[in-house]
Amino acid sequence: MRAIEVEDRCFKIETAFGNNPEEPKILEFSVELRQDGAAHDIVCPAILGYLGGFVVRAGYLPQGDDNWYFDIFDMRSGHAMEAFHILADERSLLRRALGRRGVLDECTCVAHLEQISVHPSLYGHGVELRLIREAQRVLARPGLLAVMKAHPQGASISDVDCARLAAHYQSDHQLGFIAISQQRYPGWLAAIWNRPLGEPADETVLHRLT
Repeated sequence: MRAIEVEDRCFKIETAFGNNPEEPKILEFSVELRQDGAAHDIVCPAILGYLGGFVVRAGYLPQGDDNWYFDIFDMRSGHAMEAFHILADERSLLRRALGRRGVLDECTCVAHLEQISVHPSLYGHGVELRLIREAQRVLARPGLLAVMKAHPQGASISDVDCARLAAHYQSDHQLGFIAISQQRYPGWLAAIWNRPLGEPADETVLHRLT
């Protein structure tokens, strides 16, 4: 848990992990930005930012005929099945996007960042990037491939909207996101998170959120 401040309001970031009760090779995770109830005398602090997803620790990446892997993504919601299709059937696109010879062959687990949301009152403060950086900090390990679709909140979202948000996520070079294919899969990003990161300094957290 980490305390931060935005415009004289105090928040905290909480990260939670848990093994999926039906499949021990799945690690569920969430990163939440909460208003600090102690500082504002709030009994139940509201969740003002949320990032959720899962890590599949299978020891390999899926192929198209892998029913076990398919079932894992099939039981999820949102963009999970499209993520499986990219991982299993678009390996050449992934190789081309990542660009480093053999790096995909070294991946033994995959993290799907499947849901991210921020309260409108905190738009423009870089909260989404901060949540993703926290996920990277706690998840990074040798052999980890991270994938996500940049998808803005709201209705009637276009491919252009997704591509624009993806470019915003790519602007944070620490995250290492690369567009998988701007034409075929607008908004979809991949990154190799194989190096554990140290604790960020408090002043860095404050600077990046403000």
